[in-house]
Amino acid sequence: MKSHPPGKTGYFVLEGTNAFAASYYFNYLMFLLQQDHGFSNLNNLTLGAVHGFLYVGASWFAGRFGQRHGYFTSLRIGFGGMGAGVALGWLFPGTAGQIAALLVWTLAMCFTWPMLEALASEREPSDRLPHRIGLYNVIWAATAGLAYFLGGTLFQHLGKNSLYWLPLIIHTLQWISLGWLERHHAQNASIETPSSTSAHTADAGLKREARVTQVFQKLAWMGNPFAYMAMNTVIAVVPGIAEHAGLGIEQAGRLMSAWFIVRTLTFAILWAWHGWHYRVGWFLGSFLLLILGFIAVMTTHQIWMLIVAQIAFGWGTGLIYYSSLFYAMNGSDTHGEHGGIHEAFIGIGIGSGPAISALTLWISGAAMAPAVAVGMTLVGGWTWCWRVSRGTQPTPGQPLTQS
Repeated sequence: MKSHPPGKTGYFVLEGTNAFAASYYFNYLMFLLQQDHGFSNLNNLTLGAVHGFLYVGASWFAGRFGQRHGYFTSLRIGFGGMGAGVALGWLFPGTAGQIAALLVWTLAMCFTWPMLEALASEREPSDRLPHRIGLYNVIWAATAGLAYFLGGTLFQHLGKNSLYWLPLIIHTLQWISLGWLERHHAQNASIETPSSTSAHTADAGLKREARVTQVFQKLAWMGNPFAYMAMNTVIAVVPGIAEHAGLGIEQAGRLMSAWFIVRTLTFAILWAWHGWHYRVGWFLGSFLLLILGFIAVMTTHQIWMLIVAQIAFGWGTGLIYYSSLFYAMNGSDTHGEHGGIHEAFIGIGIGSGPAISALTLWISGAAMAPAVAVGMTLVGGWTWCWRVSRGTQPTPGQPLTQS
């Protein structure tokens, strides 16, 4: 009798709720710090840098921890710690309390994402892996985008404390659900999942020479930190952009959610169409759109230009992220550990973008300094990726540089 990969609806529910809670808390914390604690762009960027660099080491450790001690043990630590973090911010509303809460929440969150990525990917035959990763990406991007789009409305109408109690409710329910999901996971562990060698697999480009696969994994892991460098610089300065444009928090949330929405649509397209797999032209072209979109978002003062720029930015961030997770998981047997590496590279970008921006803003005092400094860094990253893609030639029949 033919067996099938186990159902993973529960894991995708955990993923979606985690993305919603995390997006609402972190992104609108930037507004809270600006409005109630007098934080400037420099302050938000500095805190964002600390958050990101903490994320690097914690994600790497959490991926290894979960691989050795179990995904569900790691998830219990993660969801419990995220709940404790937002509760801390609720109980101690001063500036020190908010910073401490964010650090606790950051450490705990690192125990969730590598494990959720692993649970979505593990024991999947090669022809189903792209489908699972695609579904995973669409879900987290859609719920994160929804949280950003609705976050201003929630913040305004449910009150500022909803920044804490709403994620706390979500993380508590997640933690409670782990008992049932772990039993379900143990039952499915005894089911043998056959491998597949369908023609679709070959067409999707999954069976590749190991050296070519490693090059693409390297490119994606190189590109993703630069994407997050741009994203987290934008997130940190959105309150300043909104203030300059005369937008309220609700209006800002809806306007600046455009790139979240485009990223979700990008994930859906890449999920349905596999022609981008192992095609370096798509990767480098999307990286270029990311750079152009970032510079435009950071420098424009016109609403229509902000929307157009976010379309380019959303596509660029979408393809680069999708590449990173796909190439990390494709062919890997240690999904938890590889998920931790994937998240650690994300942390490098989360920290370095705001750090570069904060340093240049502090030195020069010029409002355009973050756009110039991070933009130049992104150009350097694109050049690095281009050189790597040109430096390794595939064997005949493996079109590494085909677009």
